[in-house]
Amino acid sequence: MKKKILVLIGLSIALFGCEDVIDLEVKDGKEQLVVDAWLTDEPKEQTIRLSLSQPYFNQGEPLPALGAEVYVIKHDSTLHRFEDTDNNGSYVYRPRNNRLFLETNRPVALYVKYKGEEYYAVSSLKRVPTIDSLKYQSITLPIAPDDSPKSGFLAQFFAHDFEGEGDTYLIRSYKNDVLRSRSDEYSLVYDAGFSPSSKTDGVLFIQPLRLAINSGLFSDKDKVTVELFSIPLDAYYFLYQVQTETNNGGIFATPSSNIPSNIINRNPESKEKALGMFFVSKVNRFSAVIDANLASED
Repeated sequence: MKKKILVLIGLSIALFGCEDVIDLEVKDGKEQLVVDAWLTDEPKEQTIRLSLSQPYFNQGEPLPALGAEVYVIKHDSTLHRFEDTDNNGSYVYRPRNNRLFLETNRPVALYVKYKGEEYYAVSSLKRVPTIDSLKYQSITLPIAPDDSPKSGFLAQFFAHDFEGEGDTYLIRSYKNDVLRSRSDEYSLVYDAGFSPSSKTDGVLFIQPLRLAINSGLFSDKDKVTVELFSIPLDAYYFLYQVQTETNNGGIFATPSSNIPSNIINRNPESKEKALGMFFVSKVNRFSAVIDANLASED
């Protein structure tokens, strides 16, 4: 496949003011199975999505991987089948009596059979802190960023890390039930800080994490929701690299690299490899509606 790419030469148009067209020969990589399997302990429908990798310059939707066999296996060897009833690559499990099979600190395994190849991955459900409260204060900014309001409310949540080093979490937030879904709008947490070097075991989550749920200022009557997920350590590093690669850009960008997967082919001699991740999470949520009469002052 041959692609024409317009490349700006130089660091500034003011300095160089010229454009060159460079022809790049780009070869399509081998098609691979992609596994998106993130399960929670919530008693609701759970979905594992299987798709196929596609060429770098293909901006279309990935093709679904159809006809697979998908199971999640408990530590006691009990099998739970996920079925693609809509034939769209979304393999679904519907729990009976609103009870899911995941158990804290118990390993579970994913098994996928696709086109004669067998893949597996193992994860474990970790503990998650309770979000104690969510508070907000009125604030007036000296300059409004991006034409946003200068006055409004800044929110933060409060939760304590468990004692014992090595707990890892993911923080997501919503504004009026709309998920902040960009890669720079979720936070990865190691104990109560950003990384193992933070040395924040067993304390209140640090303030930058507590305030990371804001995107601009909230207004009176806005609804704020915070989600705190436990994630295993390999998922922490996987999501960290996803975040790094997604936000990687500019003249000082590092070369892109493949993100490690925990999906393993049962046949070590096979040339067929899979991409993606399987992990399980406990989740805790907290919601509040901004009330101007109850806000603290800045």
